[in-house]
Amino acid sequence: MIALLNKKRLNIFFSSLLMAGDFAAIFLALFLSYEIRFHSNFFPTPLGTPSIANYFLPVLWIAVLLVLVMNTHNLYKSDPTKKFIDYGFSIFKSVGITMLFVLAGTFFYRERAYSRSLIFITWVNLVLLITFSRYILSIVYRKRILPKTKKRIVIIGKPESMDMIKSHERYFKRYGDIVGIVSTRKISQGYPISAKHLGSIENFEEVLKEANPDEVILSDLEIPRKKILSMILESEKRMVAFKIVADLFDVMIQQFEIENIDGLNLIRIKESPLNHVYSRFLKRGMDFFGAVFGLAVLSPGLAVIAIVVKLDSRGPVLFSQERMTEGGRIFKIYKFRTMRPEAEAETGPVFAQENDERCTKIGKFLRSYNLDELPQLFNVLAGDMSLVGPRPERPHFVDQFKDDIPRYMSRHHIKAGMTGWAQVNGLRQGTPIEDRVKYDLYYVENWSIWFDLRIIILSLFALKNAY
Repeated sequence: MIALLNKKRLNIFFSSLLMAGDFAAIFLALFLSYEIRFHSNFFPTPLGTPSIANYFLPVLWIAVLLVLVMNTHNLYKSDPTKKFIDYGFSIFKSVGITMLFVLAGTFFYRERAYSRSLIFITWVNLVLLITFSRYILSIVYRKRILPKTKKRIVIIGKPESMDMIKSHERYFKRYGDIVGIVSTRKISQGYPISAKHLGSIENFEEVLKEANPDEVILSDLEIPRKKILSMILESEKRMVAFKIVADLFDVMIQQFEIENIDGLNLIRIKESPLNHVYSRFLKRGMDFFGAVFGLAVLSPGLAVIAIVVKLDSRGPVLFSQERMTEGGRIFKIYKFRTMRPEAEAETGPVFAQENDERCTKIGKFLRSYNLDELPQLFNVLAGDMSLVGPRPERPHFVDQFKDDIPRYMSRHHIKAGMTGWAQVNGLRQGTPIEDRVKYDLYYVENWSIWFDLRIIILSLFALKNAY
């Protein structure tokens, strides 16, 4: 899981690099276009030369608009199987759409006249410079990033069902490394793919343990649906992506997405909106500024609570505990201490309970209003948590739940949160874990910045009755 998280971080880093390169190319395109239009002697300037400062604010808006348009064309999503010419076409289309908006804007905005020829020169320079920037970065990606982010792939099927994958093997080598094959029939030879035979689908759980793949691809749909479902659930438990080879016209289901690798169609469970780098930037920005604002506003109150906790009972002011967040990563969560020191020395790990006898007097009050959770703003600031997301659980309990609750580990595809969709709907400690997981998964699969804002506002009205 940690290896998968590191690969995800590398892809996010490269997407950030692409965005930074695009911003640099946009501002360079303006500067070059300005020099060509007004200082090259190729164009007349009967009205004189305007200051380049007049274009700084408009080009900033153009940059933001262009990045948004490019994001809709998946130009910030790393795809090792995509050809550069496809990226070039998407860049050309994105710049074209953006500049058409700019031209339309100049007709409605009359307070200051902007050179139409400058706009067209900028149009050409944007296409050239962004394409050149992307070409250089694509070399960096192939040489430096791709070898470290290649996926470990396990193929499931019978020999004849793997012929389709064999015909696309060249692209799979760029996409990932096939570390093994799993048979759906009682044979272990005659497979067209040169890879280690890991066993059959009957010992699928052991296969996942041994191969430790990032992705499983099923090429044989003749096996029972119940078995397919059990393999999907087992894969999700271990945070392994599960994909199915299918004809594009065989399956068109809303809960699934089609991924194309050189004409080979793979069906995958729909990704969270937070898998897109733009959405992650947006959420992280809201988390960072929200945490800074919260700590600035609440710092006097935090100081008062710290003093009261210290005076109320012996022991530290803050309580830290290991919890699990995105990708199965373990971190230390911080809270104001609400229990007696060494409260779990005799009982071991147990869930918090209503009217818990281990709580101190001030601890009961803090818990009833969720005030003990406020130090988690530091966790948000550090990037371990988000303001909104599934509440983090202790590794001890995660190990229990992932075997008993279907899709439990899928809630760890995003960062844990201070509050969540389950909590604002009244699902806290004491309510069935299964119900909370359903709400968590709904949040993961339907995230939007407006959804986060809604949950934050609802959380302010749901402070009472926690424990």
